[in-house]
Amino acid sequence: MSDTKPKFNLGQTVYHKLYKYRGVVIGVDAKFKLSEEWYEMVAKSRPPKDRPWYHVLVQNGVQNTYVAERHLEPDSSYLN
Repeated sequence: MSDTKPKFNLGQTVYHKLYKYRGVVIGVDAKFKLSEEWYEMVAKSRPPKDRPWYHVLVQNGVQNTYVAERHLEPDSSYLN
């Protein structure tokens, strides 16, 4: 069984490695929780469903995204 403890916490700033945007974590799911249809249409890289997924508010916008953990890294640029 895989360890599904999330790497990121609510309020933490993150950077999306593929789409190159920053955001803040506003929700955490220990495993994928959206529909199979959404996964098939949107999650083109087929990230694992049994790992954490995050609701991320995109910087300078009102858009929410749903992102697999493997596509995120900590963003410390807000600390500089």
